[in-house]
Amino acid sequence: MQLKLRSIFIAFLITTVVLVGCEVTTDMVMDTMSSMDTEIIDATDLIPSTDTEMADMESNPVKLVWLVNYPVGGKDAYIAWIATVAPTLLAPEELRRLASYDNARGENPHRLVEFEFDSYVDAATYLSRPDVAAVFEALPDHSSEVSTHVFVRRSDYSKSEDSTRTVKMVSLIDYPLGGKDAYLEGVASIAPSLQAPEEVKRIASYDNLHGASPHRLVEFEFDSLEEAHTYLEREEVHTATIELPNRASRVAQPMFELRSDYINE
Repeated sequence: MQLKLRSIFIAFLITTVVLVGCEVTTDMVMDTMSSMDTEIIDATDLIPSTDTEMADMESNPVKLVWLVNYPVGGKDAYIAWIATVAPTLLAPEELRRLASYDNARGENPHRLVEFEFDSYVDAATYLSRPDVAAVFEALPDHSSEVSTHVFVRRSDYSKSEDSTRTVKMVSLIDYPLGGKDAYLEGVASIAPSLQAPEEVKRIASYDNLHGASPHRLVEFEFDSLEEAHTYLEREEVHTATIELPNRASRVAQPMFELRSDYINE
């Protein structure tokens, strides 16, 4: 498997958080990883085609994500390799945050890595560095599967403290065909009840900058797995979770725990 980084940009996919009665989670994650596994993204495909996309690139926070499966019996070797390249990945000034997570249930994907930037331009600058590009190109040699995406921050939720929490729950969502506006209207109606509980410390939503699947990423952050489960058991949250597959065409909801591979978390 080859994962090639063109000089301007490579994009990343992510999925995180809790399996909470959503039967399509595993299928979507595996389908996504299979479809993205060998994809090579040309820089020309990532050039913005509209004024809105250009504004997003220049001003909104951008998140690049690795979703990684460890080779069979090869997790320790992967972690050892990461230790050797972490200083290279952390060094560039345009990187705002880098964090890694392991799947709390040991399921696919095994690992989530997030690269955060203040803008798309910063992300492109980061990925154009030869030493960083070399790490990205070597990643498939140290893993069994990799999927990637690029997301741009939305403003659907106001509960977004900046501090990094121990547990991250993520929803990866595809909008129904022609149903994005209806979906977002539904989100606006339930956002207050989702962000009110004290267990959840941060909620943030992102759209896939290039309209690819998954269309939307939503992150819920907690201080512990216990808090995450308590939150999901709340009636208003449970109701929203059960209703989500009816509002979207596809949903995945894995859960991840923070690792300590990178020091600027």
